[in-house]
Amino acid sequence: MNGQFRYLTNLETSFKMVRWMAIIAVVGSLAFALGVAYWAFAEVSASRQKVYVLDNGKSIMVALAQEQNINRPAEAKDHIKTFHRLFFTLEPDEKQVEGNIREATYLGDRSVVRLYQDLQEAGYYGQLIQGNVHQKVEIEKVEVNFSQSPYRVVTSGRQLLIRANNITIRKLVTECYLIDVARTDNNPHGFMIERFKVVQNQDIETVQRSNQTSNL
Repeated sequence: MNGQFRYLTNLETSFKMVRWMAIIAVVGSLAFALGVAYWAFAEVSASRQKVYVLDNGKSIMVALAQEQNINRPAEAKDHIKTFHRLFFTLEPDEKQVEGNIREATYLGDRSVVRLYQDLQEAGYYGQLIQGNVHQKVEIEKVEVNFSQSPYRVVTSGRQLLIRANNITIRKLVTECYLIDVARTDNNPHGFMIERFKVVQNQDIETVQRSNQTSNL
């Protein structure tokens, strides 16, 4: 009788062990499945944040969309500097002037075209070419207000008119607004300049070429 009792006890213990092993196996499988699902979800989310850009058909660069947003203020300032360089840095060459202005108009709206037309009608570009004047711009400060769209921008710097005998230095201050647009080959930063105007552009100094300082 005691032997039979021990047999039943051992059998019950074995069933309990099998049951616990089955429970552990099921829990382990569920935990593994959940871990794999979480890893897959994280990988998909990360891949959606990546933008693949074809670099001249030769290589592929990966840029994180989040990092693009972080760099947006720097892109805005570079957009403004690029525009000013194209619009205000000119050589006494009609084709160079037309080429620079054409590239500048891709970065701005109709206000940029109107300013160019006003200067052209006033004979400004003709005087540069006839006088063999090299015009150069040096940007000193770009202030962009990102608190509200369109973003107000105030740019200040110096405009240099370089002639054979002297250099005229002008104080240049401009104002405009920036809006976000689609990126293109002609507008890689994805900004558009609106309501562009020259706030200040007056002579502050004329330096003789023989006495010019090294930083001009």
